[in-house]
Amino acid sequence: MAINSPEYAQIAYDRVADGYDDLWSRHVAGPNTRLTRDLALQRGERVADLACGTGLYTLEMARLVHPGEVVGVDYSEGMLATARERAEAEGLSLTLVHARAEEFIATAPARSLDAVSLRFALAYLDWREVLPRIGRTLRPGGRAGVLTSLASSVPQFAELYRRFRKSPEPAWKLFEHTHRSLGQTWRLYRKLKETFGEPHFISVPATVEQVAARLAQGGLTAHEAWTENIRLWFDSGAEAVAWMEDSGYVTHDSLEHVEPVAMRFLERLFAQGLESFREPMGIPIDLVIGGVVARRD
Repeated sequence: MAINSPEYAQIAYDRVADGYDDLWSRHVAGPNTRLTRDLALQRGERVADLACGTGLYTLEMARLVHPGEVVGVDYSEGMLATARERAEAEGLSLTLVHARAEEFIATAPARSLDAVSLRFALAYLDWREVLPRIGRTLRPGGRAGVLTSLASSVPQFAELYRRFRKSPEPAWKLFEHTHRSLGQTWRLYRKLKETFGEPHFISVPATVEQVAARLAQGGLTAHEAWTENIRLWFDSGAEAVAWMEDSGYVTHDSLEHVEPVAMRFLERLFAQGLESFREPMGIPIDLVIGGVVARRD
């Protein structure tokens, strides 16, 4: 989901930094390993890992290019602190930069990098504008690797969103949630409709072809493009909603303005709705991950 407020993004990811790898990174280890492999990093190269997070995969790239340089860029100071601790513990050298990915791309000297990695950050920037700009930063033979959730990810939440938009059920449940306060119900309902009434907040690409096309505008040719489906299982709808929040997956600047009583209502509404997807193994949440590696020839 898209973020327009960098300060809100920073606060949100500072909050989840300690548990991020357990809640998120371990589920997408396969796609991350594949992206690093397809980048074909070589010793002595200079690499930028944009939105590097806790540095889990940044360090993997640092091992491959040593004694080259890996620049880890992230807007969350909490994430960078974890990356710094990891690097120091392993005796690896990282150059860490506190900045937004798009700011780093805009200011990086032309042809100063051998590779750029951008993992799970497209929801937090204007990817249609940013992806074409990556090519300028790469030397001849340089590679760009992009990993992202696609718009078809978490279809269970998307189906509930469509269901709730067209049904009077949320209004009635909100009335019950506010202990039948008509005034509070109407005020909160109007605010939620204004915030989430249209799905414009979903801004990740629909396909890997869209990612490749934007990279091509910057002079890069896609050599690898693939999609992977990952299914997570939860014991309850409430557990699935908690995972969405605690992993940072639903970080969205609009949530900054949702009152606590309304947030608790949304959590309960979606938790109950997710129970309709229950299977013998529990409640599934499906991630659809896209990866693209492109080269400057």
